[in-house]
Amino acid sequence: MSIQRQYSLPTCKLVLEGLTDDNLSGDRQDGARPLMSILVSAECYLPPRKEPIAGGQEFFQSLVNVVSHYAQEFLSGVKRFSFYTIPVEPRDGVPTPVQLQKINSNLHRLIVQPQESYNSAPIEIDLSAVQLFDLVEAVDQFCADSQTLPQIHGNLRSLSRQEAKVHEPVAKRALPATVGLSSLAVAALAFFWMPIPVYQRPLEPVPAESSEESRPGTGAIASGNGPGSSPAGSPPGPSSFGTTPVSNRQITDVSELQRLEREVYNQIDRAWRTPPTFSEALVYQVAAGTDGAILGYKPENQAARDYQDETPLLDLVYIPVDGGTAEAEEVAVFRVVFEPPSTVQVSPWSSDRSEVGDRSEVPRVTPVADIQDPTVLESLQQQVYDTIDRSWTQNPDFERDLIYRIWVNAFGAIVDYEATNSLAKTAVNQTPLKELHQPSADYVRNTTGSNSSLAEFRVVFTSGGILQVSPWKGFR
Repeated sequence: MSIQRQYSLPTCKLVLEGLTDDNLSGDRQDGARPLMSILVSAECYLPPRKEPIAGGQEFFQSLVNVVSHYAQEFLSGVKRFSFYTIPVEPRDGVPTPVQLQKINSNLHRLIVQPQESYNSAPIEIDLSAVQLFDLVEAVDQFCADSQTLPQIHGNLRSLSRQEAKVHEPVAKRALPATVGLSSLAVAALAFFWMPIPVYQRPLEPVPAESSEESRPGTGAIASGNGPGSSPAGSPPGPSSFGTTPVSNRQITDVSELQRLEREVYNQIDRAWRTPPTFSEALVYQVAAGTDGAILGYKPENQAARDYQDETPLLDLVYIPVDGGTAEAEEVAVFRVVFEPPSTVQVSPWSSDRSEVGDRSEVPRVTPVADIQDPTVLESLQQQVYDTIDRSWTQNPDFERDLIYRIWVNAFGAIVDYEATNSLAKTAVNQTPLKELHQPSADYVRNTTGSNSSLAEFRVVFTSGGILQVSPWKGFR
């Protein structure tokens, strides 16, 4: 069977025509390429020359050996054979079919003896460094191909110690070591005369008084010296950095609040990795800048003060570069609640909660569902189902159904939700409700009265991966 193999590079192409030996074909595995064991012709194309240099097995064996040895000697700098020919003496005064000679570091001459008649003039091709290395790569690809002429190879071997001997004067080889020792001696002498540095104990920083923080109504969050600050002995709040003032100008734009709410939630949710030891909710008032950076926070109940080191808030507070002072900017104030074992809730801090003070827990206000029109409920039901179904991509890993009660505004936004059992509360991370929750929409509804209508739905995530959405009180 006739076989053709090609090894192509940008400036070189090697084409081999050959046959397979039926006696050896049984040695190869089923599905493998057929073995080319007999070479009929070999052609080497080297642009811009249009005609290839070609020959039979003797030509190709010589080409492989010469190219391999020349590349080894050119890269190593150790010359073993004169004129860079294969290590075989010419027979009967006939030169080897292929030779390579170095013209300079960027030019190499390939000499090919005519195969038909050795009396003809040899073919000489000057190769650039790029062409040479493409030719070397083509030969290397052939040598790595175990299914093509395995009896022909580059016949490379390690250099002997005598061949690798470096012929260089001893004085020249010793010069770098001599210069290095001299430099070391000079450096040691210079350091000997340098005075020993005097160590001084660093002074404790003295906190500067700030009249801005002492005045009520400045909107500073997590003040370390004002009312509502952490008691003595508790971990310090962000005000200890003294770098991030918080403006009393608050952001009220709906879309901006929703964007920043998601930014704050994502930062906290990604950073909260400490296993909680607290058993009640930790409530914080958190201020965020227009870029979503957390500028400060203030604990709102005793548990939040006692366990704030188990939250990532202190690590997330923005500190200006080089300890500078950031300019006051508009802020969004959020209510952040850490609920055991691993639930984070972020919602806008509405005006009626701004004076929460010191309390052990924050009562939950249940929204009032006032959308009862069956046509509107049916439309919102389909919208809610599509929204949750698109976002629920996690395979269920719970044994019983998770049942939730959710509240939706007139535009289909989920403004609040609650779990109806302990399993639904602990497995909420396996549902998309936390990501779809938009408490800022409820904040605007409560403070402005716009879009005040809400619908109430029952959402069930079954253990079999089925989603169910229905009105909480059914259709009337």
